[in-house]
Amino acid sequence: MASMDGGTDERVTGMADHDEGPRDEEKGKKPLVTPRRAAAGLGAAAAAAYAMYVFGARRARRRPVTELPNALGLPIQYQKWGDVHYAYYVREGTGRPVVFLHSINAVASAHEMRPLVRAFRKHSERPIYALEWIGFGHSDRPELAYDPGLMEDQLQHFLERVVRPAGGADVIGLSLGAAYAAEVARRRPDLVHALAAIEPTGLGKDPPAIPRIWSRLLFTLPGVQRAFYDRLTTPEALYRFAEENLFTPEFGVPEEFVEFGAETSRMDGAAFPLDDFLSGRMFPRDAGDTFRRLRQPVLVVHGTVESRRQESYDRLPELDGRLNVQVVGLPTGGLPHWERAAEVWERVRDFLEGDGPRA
Repeated sequence: MASMDGGTDERVTGMADHDEGPRDEEKGKKPLVTPRRAAAGLGAAAAAAYAMYVFGARRARRRPVTELPNALGLPIQYQKWGDVHYAYYVREGTGRPVVFLHSINAVASAHEMRPLVRAFRKHSERPIYALEWIGFGHSDRPELAYDPGLMEDQLQHFLERVVRPAGGADVIGLSLGAAYAAEVARRRPDLVHALAAIEPTGLGKDPPAIPRIWSRLLFTLPGVQRAFYDRLTTPEALYRFAEENLFTPEFGVPEEFVEFGAETSRMDGAAFPLDDFLSGRMFPRDAGDTFRRLRQPVLVVHGTVESRRQESYDRLPELDGRLNVQVVGLPTGGLPHWERAAEVWERVRDFLEGDGPRA
């Protein structure tokens, strides 16, 4: 297992795309994606990414590099951590920094946080940091044991060495990203001022269903493990998974969600965390207890459409009603910040600006 003992900072600024800025989410969404359109979009993205990679190589760009496109329209930097580098997006600003944490799954990356990052870019002057976990996104993807301890140590290192928040950062975490943030907030309250948990993992009495769903799809396909992964992460398979498990029929499946997921799955080493994820080894043993022990302000936002979410949330009553906790249920699937982007942004904004609960 690679050494994760801090190391010397080495930051490399990546190319940021020219994002047109946040759209008004209330004016509609992109049309439903089809497998043919997703495949075509994926091919175009791959070609553009390869051109950027070759151009960067001519300029002797320092390692680490990746062909993965820029997901958030912000500069990408790299932080050395022991023998590896991890990536993060950053925008300078004023006030308490906001840290975004994506989830863990077969095709996870900071792109999952795009709707909320867009809103903060448009409406807030606060510093923005969007971390990409080791093994995902633009970060290095080493072949090692992936577990909660590794991810929590990475987050603590990131907050200590990169963000350096005076009085703690405001953290917005999705799914397992929220669970890892809760543990870091518990053991290092000086690093986390408040936690907004979007569809957090660990608040159901039964184990989360996501590994079982991915595993059921994965192991019904013929071939060896790598072939399993390649088939699992085609645009067609990702669209089917999102349609059946994540988004409500009324909202549909955003084209960009499928395209970027298929793209990140093709990076070298993308399949390394798969066994640990499917086996459940990346899930904390008792995230619910960790959430209950937090002293910081906590906002929980979750979808209420049971057929499109992976947590039962039958342990939410243990949190709801506590002085430092606010719980918001919305009629969405497992990604409320995509289906109700404007509403989730407003809830998170009010919570972080002081209208939410306080310990």
